[in-house]
Amino acid sequence: MRRALLPLLSAALLFGFSSSSRAADDVKDIIQKAIKAHGGKESMVKYKAAKSTNKGKITLPGVGETDITSEVSYMLPDKFKESVEMEIAGMKISVVTLVNGDKISIEANGTEVKVTDLIKKALKDARYQLKVSRLVPLVEEKGFKLETLGEIKVEGKAALGVRVTHKGQKDINLYFYKDTGLMAKVESRGVDPMTEKEYTEERIVVEYAKEKKDGVALPKKMHIKRDGETFLKASVDIKYLEKLDDSDFSK
Repeated sequence: MRRALLPLLSAALLFGFSSSSRAADDVKDIIQKAIKAHGGKESMVKYKAAKSTNKGKITLPGVGETDITSEVSYMLPDKFKESVEMEIAGMKISVVTLVNGDKISIEANGTEVKVTDLIKKALKDARYQLKVSRLVPLVEEKGFKLETLGEIKVEGKAALGVRVTHKGQKDINLYFYKDTGLMAKVESRGVDPMTEKEYTEERIVVEYAKEKKDGVALPKKMHIKRDGETFLKASVDIKYLEKLDDSDFSK
């Protein structure tokens, strides 16, 4: 019986390695197509900073849907600033988050908010997600493991998935529109620093600008879902830059 199984085992190993090799080729093809679609390696490496204004509606537990405006600036590898304004029960809320290296500060209506370990972890995860979303590190740096996730529908359009794993980091699933190669969705697990509740977050680029700016594709509309429920819908006005001044990341 064992001898009879040996040829079957050998065939299984052969087809297994063959399939794995093909999958590795497929996943590299998907990422390389996406890099090209977003402006190419040179542009993606060149623009290490960005500024964006986002306007839309956010859905908050116990509050419902409310208008929100945010201004975001970042410069790789470790500078980030976000100013958010919204209105809850007739009260205007302004939150400013500032990250400059290891220094982190958050202010709500001018009052300092305690930066907990969970907040630090959430910001660290966001920084890693930004790195992964830039794609080039996935094919040029060691430590990343990529595997295909097959085809799904994102906003009714066919998209191909790639799972990104790295030691010490949470898995991130990237999906790219099959026809254009552009990023369709970034999916990951997160934790709300306030409630400590875990959720699955989907950041979906619903629409890109018709014209590229300096050869780079620009997102125009974005949806964020948490556990399948709409969390945020926003229009995006973004400008990619080579660098920003340190003054952009001061209080």
